[in-house]
Amino acid sequence: MKEYDEVKCDILIIGSGAAGLRTAIEAHDRGARSILVLGKCRKGDAHTVLATGGINAALGTMDPKDTWLIHAADTYREGEFIADYREVMFLCKDAPRAVLELVKWGARFHREKDGRLTQRFFGAHTYRRTCFYEDQTGKEMMRVLIAQAAKRRIRIAGDIFICSLLKNGKRIAGALGLDVKKGRLVVFRSKVVVLAAGGYTKIYERSSSRSYENHGDGAGLALNLGIDLVDMEMVQFHPTGMIYPKKAVGVLVTEAVRGEGGILLNSKLERFMGRYDPRRLELGPRDEVARAIYDEIRAGRGTKHGGVWLDVTSMPKSKILDRLPKMYYQFKQFENIDISKQRMEVAPTAHYTMGGVDVSPKGETRISGLFAAGETVGQIHGANRLGGNSLLETVVYGKVVGVGASKFAKSHDYTTPNDKELKMAMHEVGKFLGGKDNPVELRSALQETMWRYAGIDRTEKALREGLRRIRKLRSRFAGMRVRGGLRNNKQLEIAIETEKMLDVCEAVITSALLRKESRGAHFRSDYPKRDDTHWMVNILASKKDGKIGLSTRKIPMPSATIAKKLEPKMDVDPHKLLE
Repeated sequence: MKEYDEVKCDILIIGSGAAGLRTAIEAHDRGARSILVLGKCRKGDAHTVLATGGINAALGTMDPKDTWLIHAADTYREGEFIADYREVMFLCKDAPRAVLELVKWGARFHREKDGRLTQRFFGAHTYRRTCFYEDQTGKEMMRVLIAQAAKRRIRIAGDIFICSLLKNGKRIAGALGLDVKKGRLVVFRSKVVVLAAGGYTKIYERSSSRSYENHGDGAGLALNLGIDLVDMEMVQFHPTGMIYPKKAVGVLVTEAVRGEGGILLNSKLERFMGRYDPRRLELGPRDEVARAIYDEIRAGRGTKHGGVWLDVTSMPKSKILDRLPKMYYQFKQFENIDISKQRMEVAPTAHYTMGGVDVSPKGETRISGLFAAGETVGQIHGANRLGGNSLLETVVYGKVVGVGASKFAKSHDYTTPNDKELKMAMHEVGKFLGGKDNPVELRSALQETMWRYAGIDRTEKALREGLRRIRKLRSRFAGMRVRGGLRNNKQLEIAIETEKMLDVCEAVITSALLRKESRGAHFRSDYPKRDDTHWMVNILASKKDGKIGLSTRKIPMPSATIAKKLEPKMDVDPHKLLE
């Protein structure tokens, strides 16, 4: 019996969330026919469903003065100027088309009584431009995109675990995967591979991601193939995640709560954001609000379980049930509290990664035929992401990558994976079998290390200690062997994930050590100021001979004319617009 199964397709998409699905839809509409979308999870249950608050576009339905250029200025400014301005401008200019396309496809975004699309505030936006469906926007988008994929008869397969990418020289040839239910290795031969496998927030102990997602699969797969990663130190800590009970720690409390008027209070019931951002208060940038909460807790003004209060009790219950139903039932389920009458206890949680695979503005990598989209890529958001821009990125750049993937597939033949590399990839899976070790404990130690030493507030001393511990964990991991075989072996999956996580964690922590400044989500209390003279650069991480190396690259700078257009317009008080 052959030791692996073989599947052939023109375009292989790794990741079944919004970015992967939008890529598949566009590739099909551009003439590609043999498309296969793979996910670790069940069909329709990708991480996108957890993106609750909304999707941005300067439609001007609530604030007619809004334009895509103001949206771009907000995005570029909050990314602290290390995003690729070309990608920022394209993202924001294409946003209205992308959102209205979802509406045309049946997205049930909230509307005003006169039929206009409702747009709510998110932090650091000059105007209201976030469209939403209740507080389940990502889930609604997934419903629409899956329906569109089904209409086109695009194949979507779940419970497939991708172990390695396969190439032939400088050309992609496919991927090696594990069919979890069948317990069989699968060689996927394809002309094009698209990485849309999410981010790496689950390298942290406290994360808004679920247990089985966002371990850095896309970044790890690319790194092992010789692709650079960019700005890996830029990890966004969402200001508000649940803090109690233990099983709910890290679960996201959507920014929509603050966008609808929720306020933050410390244990003394002081509205403390006035000390940190007197004008924008709770509607400030995510990194600033998260650090403010962190500082309140560290100063001894935290709640019983180590958080702060988020309060919407002044809001009518009818509005909460209309705009924030998921939050209402989430707190009912976990804490048995009614948020229309009782305050929510929250604290920061690792939520989004601005760093990722280094790609061109068209989503291409340096390996011919290998593309990437969604949270897997870096440089679109810079040092800090605006809320509502993540869902936008999936559909805007999903379309871009779909165009490129289709064009490449139609103009190239298949190539055969390098036999030596294929055997090595299969060996890398098999090496974990034949023992009694449990990788869960080691992975938990890795996550705890990252939270403790490379979290919201970073210092040289803490980062170096974190790096020392990661390398010690890597040594412990070298001989890891687990029980059982290939079929339904969760420990095997965790072992394969953890091997990639070790690389990703080292890339994050060494990049954070190198960047001796504070910029966006990267805060060094030993270097508390932004240093544009020395650090207006991207940091690239690469892997050679099993070791992570770093380099820097100058950022593309806009011309004087474009820079003027991207100057922020700060004359609007968001709270007055909410009245």
